[in-house]
Amino acid sequence: MTREHWMRDLPVELRDLSIINLAIPGSHNSMTYGINSKSKLAPDAETSIRRWHRFFPCFVRRWSRTQSAGTLEQLQLGVRYFDLRIAQKDDKFYYCHGLFAMEIFEPLLEIRQFVDSHPGEVVILDLQHFYALTVAHHQQLHKDLIQFFGHRLYSTADGSLKDCTLNRCLEMQRNLVIIYRRCPIPLPLRFWPSYSWPTPWPNKASVKKLQSFLEDSLLSRQPQQGYVSQCLITPTGRYIAFRLFFTLKSTAKRVDKKLQPWIQEQIPGPFEPTEEPRVNVFLADFVNLKEGQFCDWVLELNTKLQVSMANPEKEYT
Repeated sequence: MTREHWMRDLPVELRDLSIINLAIPGSHNSMTYGINSKSKLAPDAETSIRRWHRFFPCFVRRWSRTQSAGTLEQLQLGVRYFDLRIAQKDDKFYYCHGLFAMEIFEPLLEIRQFVDSHPGEVVILDLQHFYALTVAHHQQLHKDLIQFFGHRLYSTADGSLKDCTLNRCLEMQRNLVIIYRRCPIPLPLRFWPSYSWPTPWPNKASVKKLQSFLEDSLLSRQPQQGYVSQCLITPTGRYIAFRLFFTLKSTAKRVDKKLQPWIQEQIPGPFEPTEEPRVNVFLADFVNLKEGQFCDWVLELNTKLQVSMANPEKEYT
């Protein structure tokens, strides 16, 4: 199985499972690789970030970028879930994380081209947060996204998420899922609402507290939902102030190292309401660290799922 075609290469019994029952690598703030020396402050920038940016813009960039791999590289590493934060400026839409990145459709074109040339793969776009968007802006963004992706979108009219298997998506030529959160107006049928795919924010600055949060919050997952485990810490102002010469990348390395055992002991797959919930999407910073080892850890869980389905009496720890 190659990372670039990992969904296509899954055994048939897994391709007949819903995508909410597979282990899927995801990237946190996926498009922040587009933040550069020309990036201006975005509407989501907190007061402390605005203050620091005035005197230390390079320092702010270091802590605003959560990915260094471009969209195509992330796809080739196996990432199939993209976490997107969108801000509006002068009636144009940009990605952001404290600072503006690129306009939104340049990376989306790469994703569209990828799914067209990789029909066995399914990509999930999670529009997590919006900044400085009016109702009219949301209406325009809905229209633009539907027009841009067209027939490729697996919509709420096509069935439930439990029906969204890789084989069914291939047959229907639907290989994109859009989750649109925190919308002030009714969603078009082409998009999935926030409650269909919960993504609890840990908001922890220590890996020990992060792991406890991941374990506890997973217990709230329902069988019909997708679910995101955010394997990342949220640095506080105090945390960053004491690490002036560190970067978010060095922090991500430490998080990956400490969370590796927890990730590798998880099992994806369907579960009953009376059973312990299982994992689905894993989110991380800098998914290209050590040649994409995080993606390998997550994808390997699907092999474990295959074995557990073949031997339902076998237990894994």
